[in-house]
Amino acid sequence: PNDLWPSPQDVIGRALAHIGSYAELDNSQQVVAVVDPELCINCGKCYLTCNDSGYQAIEFGGHDHVPLVTDRCTGCTLCLSVCPIHDCITMVTRPTPYIPQRGVPVAV
Repeated sequence: PNDLWPSPQDVIGRALAHIGSYAELDNSQQVVAVVDPELCINCGKCYLTCNDSGYQAIEFGGHDHVPLVTDRCTGCTLCLSVCPIHDCITMVTRPTPYIPQRGVPVAV
């Protein structure tokens, strides 16, 4: 049975080679969610997940209540993960880089 699992000593430090700073990340391939209105069943799971996670990037449209993804989308794919309809939400290349809007704006 000991051959099935590595000992803690065997795994300590193995991930260190893969850890880096934020500046080392490749941000050139940022994505954003797109909801297909023809496939959407308006269950609201994407909206709830996005809001509960603090992003608040999904709003509901006018009379049809189809989720609308706003510029606040970070491309985290949480909405895609909870959507019960296959291929209803797809992740596409973001047209402009995502710039976080954090904190209180500084008064001039």
